[in-house]
Amino acid sequence: MNRSLVQLFAFNTSLLLAVAPAKAIIYNEAVSGELSKDQFAPTALTLTPGLNSLIGTVANSQDWVSFTIPAGFVMTSYVNSKYVSTDDQGFTGFQFGSSFSGDTFNPGSYAGYAHFGFAANNPDGNPVAASTVGVDLLPLMANPNFDPGATGFTPPLAAGTYTFLIQQGTGGTISYQFDITVSPAAALGNISTRAMVGISNNMLIGGFMIGRTGPRQVLLRALGPTLTQFNVPGVLADPFLGLFDGSGNVLYTNDNWKDTQQAAITATGKAPPNDLESAIVRTLEPGNYTAILSSKNGTPGVGLVEVYDTSTGVSAELTNVSTRGVVGTGDNLLIGGFMAIGGNGSTQVVVRGLGPTLAQPPFNVPGVLADPYLSLRDGNGNVIYTNNNWKGTQQAAINATGKAPPNDLESAIVVTVAAGNYTAILSGIGFGTGIGLVEIYKLP
Repeated sequence: MNRSLVQLFAFNTSLLLAVAPAKAIIYNEAVSGELSKDQFAPTALTLTPGLNSLIGTVANSQDWVSFTIPAGFVMTSYVNSKYVSTDDQGFTGFQFGSSFSGDTFNPGSYAGYAHFGFAANNPDGNPVAASTVGVDLLPLMANPNFDPGATGFTPPLAAGTYTFLIQQGTGGTISYQFDITVSPAAALGNISTRAMVGISNNMLIGGFMIGRTGPRQVLLRALGPTLTQFNVPGVLADPFLGLFDGSGNVLYTNDNWKDTQQAAITATGKAPPNDLESAIVRTLEPGNYTAILSSKNGTPGVGLVEVYDTSTGVSAELTNVSTRGVVGTGDNLLIGGFMAIGGNGSTQVVVRGLGPTLAQPPFNVPGVLADPYLSLRDGNGNVIYTNNNWKGTQQAAINATGKAPPNDLESAIVVTVAAGNYTAILSGIGFGTGIGLVEIYKLP
């Protein structure tokens, strides 16, 4: 396996890594006035990507605030960064929605809650910590050992509106600050797929889904001659790229990238290095799309198709990706690259390698890969996980995702990966060849 090609995927995807989060004070009672004392009409605040600080004082009362997390983002931490009081502890909890219904003294009214302060205790009297200052309370609020009776939730908190309560413990005055981190939701930042490209059933087909809210701007690239710089033999001399919607309708095609959209493509900073290579910039609504790479002159060769989410100021939203192409041997394996970003620093994915299923209706593809073998590698080319037949390992976990391969000879891997670049490589057992399909699904 050519390690330089694995690192090519890592180099390209690294262009989309997130920048350091911004910091903002979204509300300071000393500046903006008292927070609401009414659970049915809390102070409404919209969180911004990055670090959000809430600063206030509560004395013999309750502070009520509803936080709205924007689409495409999640709340990854709720840190008690300041606590000044004669009380040992205060109390904070939340409920889903833009107001709080029910008895505030009933644990069952909360999705999660926690005590915080100098010597915060859970309801059983066990200390949470010597001090919660600097501690992320979100995991404690999700832990039933620290908030028995709460209805429960799983962090991070997804996009939506949540109503939070902050109050003192035994009647004193609390000055507090909570730092709330909002991060891009777990997503696949882009895809890169390399394989032998021909005509008819031997074209390279990359599918992707745009999730959540749209529209999104994407850049598609089709490379061939550039791959010679990575010591790939027999490259595709003249790529031709097509973009199709979920119904198979042609949205756009391109032969040589400078022929059309040259200014728009150059503006993305990702123009193909060679004039014979292809590129398309389009703004797309949420849904399923397909990029098809073929040979302009009918001569086969190794090609690379890439899809980048180039929307600015928002998180990437390529949620599920797939690649169908010819699986050969040596350097002619089917290689799919993707980038995991956002969430709380990890993303759970299912990677599948299919072959026999493609021969069945409604696909009816001839010459399929009889016995797929799947390998998942990190951006440095190190093997993370491999699988031959999906029932051989992780059968229960794969079944639980609802995405088990239809054929026992096909491969699948379910794994939680840290933010970064990854490559799925599909080959054939016993040097088998044929048309195969690699799929990467981001799990909720």
